[in-house]
Amino acid sequence: MKEKVDFDLDKRTWHPSPLLGQIVLVTTVNKDGSSNIAPKSWISMMVLKPPILALGCNLKHHTAQNILANREFVVNVPGVELTQTIWHSHKLPHPRPVEAVGLTPIPAVKVQPPRIDECKAHLECVFDQCVSYGDEVILLGQIVAVSVDKSICDAAADVYAQMRMVCFLENATYGIIEYANRLETANT
Repeated sequence: MKEKVDFDLDKRTWHPSPLLGQIVLVTTVNKDGSSNIAPKSWISMMVLKPPILALGCNLKHHTAQNILANREFVVNVPGVELTQTIWHSHKLPHPRPVEAVGLTPIPAVKVQPPRIDECKAHLECVFDQCVSYGDEVILLGQIVAVSVDKSICDAAADVYAQMRMVCFLENATYGIIEYANRLETANT
């Protein structure tokens, strides 16, 4: 039997982290109508029909407050080339418009918060419900529109290699999805 090491329950202390979180940039709309951008990594698809995703956030963050007030948000999926921008963006004061981070807002298809042009994909969401754990909340959103860069969809090579999505592992440590393996399945 392999020896196991017990970890504290505080994820911030896990090394190595047995859980990863895809890094995304969430855009919302502030009270004054300007855009707000925030890097997030606690996000996951939860339901297929209807398509529901879950976003973990602190209730004190502008992201959570804006989603609860305006009931819309966009999950923008960056590639690895935006890693430094993402890491430095959380240090900027709020409200934090997309342009303040050096990125380009473009109109969304079905919601008011903008998509980010430099990102590879976008999931436009309408708020569904909130589950609270003190100051931490899980915001559930129904996906109402999805878009991906055409160049990725048209790529002859592995589309995941083209996206080069980023995952948070632990403080100041990230991983990159650089290729995908497809399982061989038997046709029956």
